[in-house]
Parts: sequence; structure tokens; C-alpha cells
Amino acid sequence: MKVLFASVRLRRCYEESARAFRKWGHEVGQRYVSRIETLYAMRDFSEAYRQASWRTHALRGDREGQYAINLIGRWRLIVTRDATDTTITVKEVSNHYE
Repeated sequence: MKVLFASVRLRRCYEESARAFRKWGHEVGQRYVSRIETLYAMRDFSEAYRQASWRTHALRGDREGQYAINLIGRWRLIVTRDATDTTITVKEVSNHYE
């Protein structure tokens, strides 16, 4: 699958894991990099639903069209997908309820 990043900061956090560790802490940074690597290896977004520990789900309300993928605890990766399900865009990493 093709993975795009909504910002240079998100791309750099993936490419240079030390940045992710500084930004979100070691556990969250490590999961972020791992999730992105796994997304690259998938054929399409539907495979993300097969990863039980990811708890992938569509968001509602003002976030309709976006999807959440669990990182660890309340931390989640927010993504959008294209119409063909073969390209996703990483929008943000957020601490849900923060």
C-alpha cells in the first residue's frame, strides 16, 4: 500500500525513529514506526481491519472519513484512505481524550 504523510514532521518521525521517540516517548514512537511499516506491506486498507490489536475503526462527527488505528493505551494513529483503498494518508498521532 502507498503511505503518504500530511506533514513533513510525521514523515520524519517515521524515517528517523529517534524523532518519534522524542516527540511521543519510546513506546508510542516505536508503535508508530511499526504500524507505518506494516501499512506499507499491506495490499489495501481492508487488511488493517484484520489486525485485531489495532482496533481499526471509522471515526464519526467532524472526523467522518478518517480512521483510527490503536498504537498503545489511548494513543492512536489517525489516517484517511483514497477511494481505491490502496493509498492512505497519515494525518496525526493523538492521545485520545487529551
